[in-house]
Amino acid sequence: MEEKDTHECKNCLSEIDGKYCHFCGQRYHDHKESFGELAYEFVSDFLHFDSRFFRTVLPLIFKPGILTKSYNEGKQRSQFHPIRLYLFSSFVYFFLFFYFNNYEEKFQVKNNVNPAALIADSTKQAEKNDSLIHTRINTLNPIGTNKIESGALIPNPKSGINEHKILLDSNKKSALPISSYLDSLLQNRVSPEEYLNQQKLRSGKNKDGYLTRILTVKNLKINLEGEEGQKEFLKKLTETFLHNIPKMLFFLLPLFALFLKLLYFRNKQHYYVDHAILSLHYFSLIFLLLILSNFILDKIFSTDLFTKLAVGWISVYMLIAMKRIYCQSWRRTILKFVMLGLLLIFAIIFTMIANLAWSAFMV
Repeated sequence: MEEKDTHECKNCLSEIDGKYCHFCGQRYHDHKESFGELAYEFVSDFLHFDSRFFRTVLPLIFKPGILTKSYNEGKQRSQFHPIRLYLFSSFVYFFLFFYFNNYEEKFQVKNNVNPAALIADSTKQAEKNDSLIHTRINTLNPIGTNKIESGALIPNPKSGINEHKILLDSNKKSALPISSYLDSLLQNRVSPEEYLNQQKLRSGKNKDGYLTRILTVKNLKINLEGEEGQKEFLKKLTETFLHNIPKMLFFLLPLFALFLKLLYFRNKQHYYVDHAILSLHYFSLIFLLLILSNFILDKIFSTDLFTKLAVGWISVYMLIAMKRIYCQSWRRTILKFVMLGLLLIFAIIFTMIANLAWSAFMV
């Protein structure tokens, strides 16, 4: 019988001619794989990963926009995939970030901080946001460090003004305003259920807003748990907030690409995916530079010089990349670069506030 020149791939059953399957890429061998071949496959895959990674990282750092431009032109196989690069760099960065910085302990409430002032602050902000309670504070005088509460202003229902008590944050030696209604709830250790029942009996302007009710219930619950409960709440809040930052940055990625799309909406040569590739490369660059400078070079030489240099390069990197990729004049590029920075700042502020609110509700 005539010998067959082609073989059948053991992975996808496709006919192959040569050492590798043209359909799935698996290497063909007609015998049981030995330990030496297994080790060879591992080393070759690792070196292939290693070479592509460094062929991607070096131009990414030192040649702004070149890597993105070549990828959008179709030269994709020779470089590390942008999504894999982002996931890898962000994973390493946040692993080192949480390993070297124990922020959960740093944000705990200290023993000499007045707990009542801390748990009242969030509700005070909610009252302001709801625009239902307008406050007037005449003069806030410093109070002695050992006192928790100074003289209370007597509420005057006829004046229509929500008077305030002054609670002292003895750690900072400064006074914080708190509504007399909330203070009475805290002092009388009213439960959340009792507070909600009181709110059902009210109507119109006398009823707290939606956000105020939620935060007040949270504060009353914490108040009933005592000082240890307050410490535990702030610890969990800080931990949840910090661990949501990677998700927040992942949300900023498509938003950053959208900002670029809006700034270059007349440029028909670049689609949204092209801007997304630039976003992935830029965020990956930030992580890689901070890993190299903050967690390696600064640790070795006991300085923060390398981190400052990295932040400076990150600041001008995007300007050079935009100039090379979109090929507009320096004047237009600088203008769009400034607009992009402002949009990014607003987006970061919005996501930080949303992250804090979400973390508070989840704890």
